[in-house]
Amino acid sequence: MITPEELDPGLLNMFTQEVRERASEMENAVLAIEASGDADRKRHLQEELLRVAHSLKGAAGLLQVRGVETICHWMEEILSIAANERLVLEKPRLDLLLSAADAITEAAKLLESGEIPSPAHGEDVVEKLKFVAAAGSDDGSEEVQHSPAVAEPEIAIRATDTDGSMRVSAARLDALLYRSGEMLTFNAVMRRHAEQASSLREEARKMRAPTDPTGQVASVEGGLRQLAAFLRQDVRLMQSAVTALDEEIRLARTQPFAEACKGLGRIVRDVAAASGKRAELEIRGGEIEVDRSIVSALQDSLRHLVRNAVAHGIQTPEERLAAGRPEKGRILVSAAMRGNRMEVRVEDDGRGLNLTLLSAATGESTHGKQAEADILRRVFEPGVSTSATVTSLSGRGIGLDIVKSNVERLRGAVDVSQVPTGGAVFTLTLPLTLATVRVLEVLAGGHVFTIDTASVQRVIRIDRRDFTLTEGRSFVGTPAGPMPFVDLSHWLRLQPNRSDASETTPAVVVDSPGGPTAVLVDEITGEQELLTRSLGPRLANVRRYSGGMVLPDGRIALLLNVAVLAEAAAEVRHSNNVARRTVAAARRKVLVVDDSKYVRTLVKLILEGAGYDVTMATDGTEALKQLRDHGADVVVADVDMPSMNGFELTRAIRQSDRFTGTPVVLVTGRESLEDKVKGLRAGANAYLRKDQFDAHDFLETMRQVV
Repeated sequence: MITPEELDPGLLNMFTQEVRERASEMENAVLAIEASGDADRKRHLQEELLRVAHSLKGAAGLLQVRGVETICHWMEEILSIAANERLVLEKPRLDLLLSAADAITEAAKLLESGEIPSPAHGEDVVEKLKFVAAAGSDDGSEEVQHSPAVAEPEIAIRATDTDGSMRVSAARLDALLYRSGEMLTFNAVMRRHAEQASSLREEARKMRAPTDPTGQVASVEGGLRQLAAFLRQDVRLMQSAVTALDEEIRLARTQPFAEACKGLGRIVRDVAAASGKRAELEIRGGEIEVDRSIVSALQDSLRHLVRNAVAHGIQTPEERLAAGRPEKGRILVSAAMRGNRMEVRVEDDGRGLNLTLLSAATGESTHGKQAEADILRRVFEPGVSTSATVTSLSGRGIGLDIVKSNVERLRGAVDVSQVPTGGAVFTLTLPLTLATVRVLEVLAGGHVFTIDTASVQRVIRIDRRDFTLTEGRSFVGTPAGPMPFVDLSHWLRLQPNRSDASETTPAVVVDSPGGPTAVLVDEITGEQELLTRSLGPRLANVRRYSGGMVLPDGRIALLLNVAVLAEAAAEVRHSNNVARRTVAAARRKVLVVDDSKYVRTLVKLILEGAGYDVTMATDGTEALKQLRDHGADVVVADVDMPSMNGFELTRAIRQSDRFTGTPVVLVTGRESLEDKVKGLRAGANAYLRKDQFDAHDFLETMRQVV
């Protein structure tokens, strides 16, 4: 057997993708055979499946991956017998072929992890395939007569590699998109430079003395006029080139929505069989082109929702017949474009969500439409289940919580409602791409934040007299009617920069599952398209932010999570003064040391919100210099930094006569107990992990050490 080291990395990568794609094609083909009602159609699909198995067997043999080669060989034997004798395979043999496809999928996972499947891979399923092949047509298949063809959609079987297509690595496309995003940012910088040149020309015109129209100032004005014209032309040319590049890359990255639905038919089939139900899946909008990153991230959520629909929503055939409905339930997964967003719906025609059960689980009333809607949305909370009992399929209250978290990571929102005719529908609203986003820039507490414009309804100003109290909750009156609100500065625990004398406050009205929400800000500064970057897995638990971005002037802006803003607004209770805020009289000075701009900014926001003065350094060497020059009451430092790491910085502080008593809090991504002991032995007062970072625990630690 060939080892991974003996294989060319590029060849192994191509074969791994080949195995994964062929396994998916096999599964889809078997499900299509099972679902088809026409014998000729079934035989045609069996022949397609035979070709797929034969192709993969050849590729596996070439690379000496004997486990995959053997499975494909015996699949080919069974399908060849059926083809030669014009037989249609029955369910037992189709189930076996599905098991074989599963074994090949497992082989693909091993290959992706860098491990070559052993020759004995899938041995159990191979033995069963051998037995069926030896039995021939005596069991599990039948010869049928020709019947009129029925028009059915073709199953997607991949064309050969000579069809004009080519594989491009996802990493390369991501790099190209990143570069195009940088060009967009550079384009904005050039535009600003052109505006500056025009402004300088205007200043020169004002400076020109009437008695000296042909002097030096006039010459400068002429040069600036020419420079401004050149820059404007450069901006137009660059804008055209960048837009074309960006569009081409986006098109290259897209995949049909149907890719996100792969495997859903198998889930419906297996879950229905396990629960004694009958159900069918329908997919609409599968041809809609979606960014690859959205397709990949959406698959898990769709699987949870479809599994939930079968396990919770669809009734047994007996229950459906008794209710006058078809014994086979129906699950519809559809996608549609809504402006610059995509809407995905997962709908079933089952019993719907049990409001009484949800009310008992959450302890809330279901009186009134708004109360019912609020109760329904509680299904996304951890531990809240739509099932009265715990089974192997459901009842633990986990799946929908995962869906909500996944969708929010995609900068989207998820909502649920009842279908009037029976059933439930889950609606996912998602961006078209995760790489760049058009944002509205706002100021709150002296910091710049961004809001995805796809979530923005409008921008308004709110009069002080428009704040009202209804049923213990605060609302603000707007031209569209009263709506919940959240004051961004207060929510982030920042000091607002709004004038007390001002009679109005700027606000951004955003869409949310519960309806529009008003976000009060200090100022709205502009709108532009920016490259968004992930905050990384260590800060994944900070839900209020969806990502970060660098503005053209170099400042960092955090992208706000609109869904979390809406949740905060729903929880706001009455306050006599929406601008009231308590700031500690004696402000402690904190030095934050981290080589990541995003981490420094997040920690700074949390600390300033709690009343601390914050200065920042990028590594230990810079931190020591700042300590000597300006001092600090406490140091918050990362461990892994260039020049001088956090352990070395802590030891240097403890060895200093001047700062030996200064508290040090290490906030790091290192997870081992050994590293924690090392940090505490170096003299740190506390050691916090980034992957378990919680703002409240962090501030409590700060209170204890200062």
